[in-house]
Amino acid sequence: MSLPESLVDESTLTRRQLEALRSYMRVALGEMRYREAAASGPSKKVTVGSYFRTVRQAKANVRKSIATLLIGLWLGIVKPEDVRRLLETAGGNFVELPDEEKERFVAVLRVLLERIVM
Repeated sequence: MSLPESLVDESTLTRRQLEALRSYMRVALGEMRYREAAASGPSKKVTVGSYFRTVRQAKANVRKSIATLLIGLWLGIVKPEDVRRLLETAGGNFVELPDEEKERFVAVLRVLLERIVM
């Protein structure tokens, strides 16, 4: 299981939205076409229109999450140094970790997420 899949339940994204964003990024990089993106993924195949709706909803959820974080910072519920520490920790190249190490890393991230919010 990938790191994003491990944390998706802690986020505002659904698993389907996560998969749609992954394929959307592959389209943006020229690795696949939109029709292929709509037909890919573990869930049932969808129309291109449904795919774009899911991508739009996922992007809106990411924007809302960022806005929520900003509000938390402004209200003092979240400390800037805690967010910086979390981003530095999560920003490393952990894609290549063995599964056991990924599980430990995700556990650490969950603890950090819990502690960050006052």
